Amino acid sequence: MKTGPPAPTIGAMTTSTAPLPRFAPPVPAGGGPAPRRSLAWTPYAAAAWAIAYAIGVRGYQGLGGTVGLAGTFEDPSGFRRASLIAGAGLLLVGLGALGFARPWGLRLPRWLLIAPALAGSALAMAHALTAYVTKSLHLLDVMELRFRGWKEHDEGKAIAWDLLFYEPWFLGLGILVTLAALHHVRRTGGSRRTERALVLATAAGTAVLTVLACAMLAADG
Repeated sequence: MKTGPPAPTIGAMTTSTAPLPRFAPPVPAGGGPAPRRSLAWTPYAAAAWAIAYAIGVRGYQGLGGTVGLAGTFEDPSGFRRASLIAGAGLLLVGLGALGFARPWGLRLPRWLLIAPALAGSALAMAHALTAYVTKSLHLLDVMELRFRGWKEHDEGKAIAWDLLFYEPWFLGLGILVTLAALHHVRRTGGSRRTERALVLATAAGTAVLTVLACAMLAADG
């Protein structure tokens, strides 16, 4: 008696060599916002940025280096002393930025790290923006700036160093420290609303400080 082909077994019914269809990545339940990008690298970047400038620029000039200086000062020893003090302060900024990533930062109140960090960020970014605005207007003969403390001074060279080297560093430091603070907010359970509020507050502080500084320099000129 002829028989037909054997009936498929359960294993054959559930096993297939055909490629499985590709699916889009899962979306958060309820259609919520997508996961935020990691900012875990920013505290280390901010620390490296601050420490490199503290040693490579402030320390170098404080010990008598002249690269990046467009002239000589009326009080060279006073400038070197001020440069070393600024370098020491920036070393502290770099070490403090590590608190946004290292375990010891979790043992401190959140505001104790974030408040001074964002205030410093606003100050650093306002420093850069003020220079970009006022020195550009000075070059266009719209306003007059006074360059005090110099014995001999190459104005064009000094402005070039400032706008192309020093101020980008201030701007970069402010941005990196702000991002590092946001990382700390996230790792301590902060919400998106808190992040937005801190960013807006920092931006507003930067804008206010920039306007005030520009106004003071314009009045002084």
